Amino acid sequence: MSDVRIFAVAGRPVLHSRSPDLFRAGFRASGISAVYTRLAAREARDIKVLADSLELSGLNITSPFKEEIIPILDGLDPTARTIGAVNVVVRENGRLVGHNTDHLGAVNALRARGVALRGRRALVLGAGGAARAAVFGLLLAGSRVTIVNRTASKAESIARRAGCAWVPWDRMDDAVRSSEIIVSCRSVPERPFDPRLFRRDHIVLDALYPESRLVEDADKFGCTVLSGRDWLLHQAAPGFELMTGFPCPVQALEQALAEESPLRSKKAIALVGFMGSGKSALGRLLARKTGRRHLDSDDLIESMTGLSIPDIFARSGEAEFRTIEKKVIGSLDFAPDEIVSLGGGAVLDPDNRAVIGAKALSFWIYADPRSVEDRIAPGSRPLLDGKSPADRAEVLFRSRISAYAGTADAVLVNDGRPQDLEAAAQRIEDEIRQSLHA
Repeated sequence: MSDVRIFAVAGRPVLHSRSPDLFRAGFRASGISAVYTRLAAREARDIKVLADSLELSGLNITSPFKEEIIPILDGLDPTARTIGAVNVVVRENGRLVGHNTDHLGAVNALRARGVALRGRRALVLGAGGAARAAVFGLLLAGSRVTIVNRTASKAESIARRAGCAWVPWDRMDDAVRSSEIIVSCRSVPERPFDPRLFRRDHIVLDALYPESRLVEDADKFGCTVLSGRDWLLHQAAPGFELMTGFPCPVQALEQALAEESPLRSKKAIALVGFMGSGKSALGRLLARKTGRRHLDSDDLIESMTGLSIPDIFARSGEAEFRTIEKKVIGSLDFAPDEIVSLGGGAVLDPDNRAVIGAKALSFWIYADPRSVEDRIAPGSRPLLDGKSPADRAEVLFRSRISAYAGTADAVLVNDGRPQDLEAAAQRIEDEIRQSLHA
């Protein structure tokens, strides 16, 4: 999988994101050699570390990082600078440059449903990056915009910067009554106001997906309703073109979005990543925390052959080891109650990648390859034997990046300290609960 471009979406949580499904469909339709994964980031610094280490060609940015990402970027395009938020990052001549297509997502979603915007009264709920973009796009389209947020000072700040109106949260009811278009950019699914305020002529767009109470209420009252999926599609199309340099095959993206997320059918957890990244220790910890059963592919190989991994390499070589490894992985059930830690090179075989991708929710546990030498016992990793193991690890890691990214449903950083291992386990639990059990 050499010379494959790598893209990702970064957020917290991020497993719910359908961007990988859309972009992968776009890659296939356009004949682009690329993979797309998710970055389960703790903070914006994680995004920078992974973007640089993995040499990502482009990123989508979702909540809560649309504003936090700005200080660590190398530049902003004029629209992103005006809005004060970024949802697309493109590597341009080695520099990470932030863009914003969220404003196009909101406006074009409405226009695609035949909604005229010029002169219409639009109410925007929220004050984050998506709200900033919606206000910008609606004003540019000629709408009369009012913004409302629980923290009044944030709404006032955006309104002053954008040149629109704002109202405090306790005047929400009046603002809803006087609006024609309601755009919700809140990150929580709870109902923001009494649904009896809806009129049949209200047009409602919600940035959130899966669907929120606002969308459910508006639909019941006969409003024209657009969900976060509509917004997602219409911001993804220009984002695809920015990141790839190719025209967006919109129909392919629409078809992918209409299908159910493949992640919801996966129950087993698989941990992939480079040697020394902590997959085995993390698997054991997750098993204790969740009551699942932990399996380790290297342990299973040693049990089956009666030999240690170094002995197999010494007697038969890497090719024979990979044959045994493939047999072991092919025999695994990946049952719903299982966590499977896989060897560092397990993803090199395309059949192994297909099995893992079809049967398990897979997390790539990332660790700086230069730290591997400090994490592993001497002589335990045959592929690093000889001079300059740190240099050998770096070269080997680089050759595997696209295979890890093409296999993993999400990537997370494990810095190697006990507290970081605990934090990594908690992030996996949180991602599964918040994204897939919502």
